[in-house]
Amino acid sequence: MKFSCYKSDLNEALQFVIRAVAVKPMTPILAGIYLKAEGSMLELQANNFSTGIITRIPVNTEERGETVVSGKRFQEFVRNMPDDTITISDEGNTLMIESGGASVGLLTMAAEDFPKVKTPETENSFKIRTTTLKSLIRKTVFAVAKEDSRPIFTGCCFEVKGNKISLVATNTHRLALAKELLNEEYADCSFVVPAETLRGLMYRIDPNDIENYVTINYSARYLTFTFDNVFVTSRLIEGIFPPYDRVIPADSATQVIVDADDFKQAVEFVALMSKETEYNTVKFFFADGSIEISSTSPEIGDATKNVDAKIDGADLEISFNVNYIVDVLKVLESDRLLIELNDRFSPAKFSEPENPLYVYVATPVRT
Repeated sequence: MKFSCYKSDLNEALQFVIRAVAVKPMTPILAGIYLKAEGSMLELQANNFSTGIITRIPVNTEERGETVVSGKRFQEFVRNMPDDTITISDEGNTLMIESGGASVGLLTMAAEDFPKVKTPETENSFKIRTTTLKSLIRKTVFAVAKEDSRPIFTGCCFEVKGNKISLVATNTHRLALAKELLNEEYADCSFVVPAETLRGLMYRIDPNDIENYVTINYSARYLTFTFDNVFVTSRLIEGIFPPYDRVIPADSATQVIVDADDFKQAVEFVALMSKETEYNTVKFFFADGSIEISSTSPEIGDATKNVDAKIDGADLEISFNVNYIVDVLKVLESDRLLIELNDRFSPAKFSEPENPLYVYVATPVRT
């Protein structure tokens, strides 16, 4: 096997497939990435049996072939190659990587021993624009549980009803819900996809490719994403996602509209002090056309910043884990933020005034 390609193309593909390389492999082959060069394409595969990824990039193939190489080491050396183009050749049991006068040889494994990614049997499917799917994932996946005794909270729930799709994520202390319309009606369905699969998929979608579509095939245990030169298969998380509608406040006693950028800058400023508190606690006081944002550390000191806001309702003081507020501010696309509140102990609702299809709910810290 021998081929040459652009470093940027190969590096991007490796950053994607490395997500399906086993972290603690049962056998060495599962720590590898499968390479197959043929014609004008290089196929890369990784498979940890929960997630399988296939992606392809354009290359100039001088000699077709296939092999398996350590995923982590291969990615590291490709990323640090000095030139814009890379030449790769398989010499016996060594994969030679050459670029700009630098070269490295990595030991290879037998291609026939690699568990190729297979297409699982699926009964149903629907299509969604790639950029729409990326936006839905971006606005929800951050809210999943990092670690939880209930695996159902470590993924995003996909829910299709007719021509509407919703993605929901929660760690039981916060919840993110994003909705969009599909181009046609599909069979109703609901399933939960691991967050790591979705993060990798979001990374691979070109934000400028607004005309492309992803085909999602699913069954009771598996689903696949197919678009361009990308194929991803993932095992679904078993279990029933809880009824999230009950968590979203139906009404509010106080409504606040604030400039999203001003609010974000103020929160991030005060967050520097909250790092010294037990629960990253930041206090918000809504009154007299202003939001006072503050945090106090007995060992370090205190920080305060005020932001102008339009407030309709009773004055209110409420505290949050600031990470829960910062995270949602990073994904907002509107110039303004709507905050709806009831009392200091009840969940608060955050949304974009111009976009009723996105809702974020955060539970306050009791101080």
